Amino acid sequence: MKHVFIVNPAAGRADASVALVPPMIERLAPLGLDYAIELTERPGHATDLARRYAMAREPVRFYACGGDGTLNEVMEAAYQYPQAEVACVPVGSGNDMVRNFGKVSDFLDIPDLVAGTAVPIDLMKANGRICVSLSSMGLDANVASEMPRFRRLPMVSGSAAYKLSIVENLCLPIGAALSITVDGQTRVGRYLIAVIANGSYYGGGVCAAPQARVDDGVLDIVTVKKVSRLKIASVLGRYMKGNHMQGDKVAEDLAGLIEVQRGKHVIIQPEKPVMVNIDGECTPQMHLEVKCLPLAGRFVLPSKLYQARLIAQEATLSCG
Repeated sequence: MKHVFIVNPAAGRADASVALVPPMIERLAPLGLDYAIELTERPGHATDLARRYAMAREPVRFYACGGDGTLNEVMEAAYQYPQAEVACVPVGSGNDMVRNFGKVSDFLDIPDLVAGTAVPIDLMKANGRICVSLSSMGLDANVASEMPRFRRLPMVSGSAAYKLSIVENLCLPIGAALSITVDGQTRVGRYLIAVIANGSYYGGGVCAAPQARVDDGVLDIVTVKKVSRLKIASVLGRYMKGNHMQGDKVAEDLAGLIEVQRGKHVIIQPEKPVMVNIDGECTPQMHLEVKCLPLAGRFVLPSKLYQARLIAQEATLSCG
């Protein structure tokens, strides 16, 4: 199998070509792999690189070395080729996809990642392009679009950048009239946030959809109704930590403000263009249409996490 490390030098705080590549070469040297290291030069380049290798139709494992945006670009090409699988070396600012399986640090052990195993995961088709983790519309998309500016500040983590961007955006007009259709059923209202989640996390660890699973064949749709600015802090504080949910239901005191649905096909239409976030890439749009692609991706778990997953599955079966 060919191992291709696609490195985004702009991901995170440090130049990954300097901070990541030399020590990675040291760790790879004793493994005897057939590998290549490619540096991206522009948006979309990771997709082009992955497609070039995948078109050889030989078994290949891609390592998306960057954040969720880099992973998105690599998966955009790789999922179309059954002999291709995708690993993640999370050196970006958010690194949210890997949180669905374990800690970010679990994926930074290169030899353990190389020894890992690919598992099938769901993907989403969002406005015609692949989305791995989450799509959203509203306040959180506005927040995500401004996060890179705050992440460049000294000592500001991904979650801190999210909070700073929230404060700034709350000084602007908030809430939008949205028509939300889930599997053919439509509701209309004014919403602060509308999230379509494959995984649980975004924004550097914000737990919008605690019950979401990346391999269950359905999407979690989480909406937060427009509330007064006096209530926003308390509602968003719980939302960010995942405390808006109690098991598989919304907390009783938030049931009138937050709604959670599950479905496979979601269409959201605003009255006027609003910011849409697709795996961290934010652009103004007049609609957001998302379809679940069950088990369409192949995502590599580090060896230790994969073994722990097998043990957990065996324990569940024995209890059943």
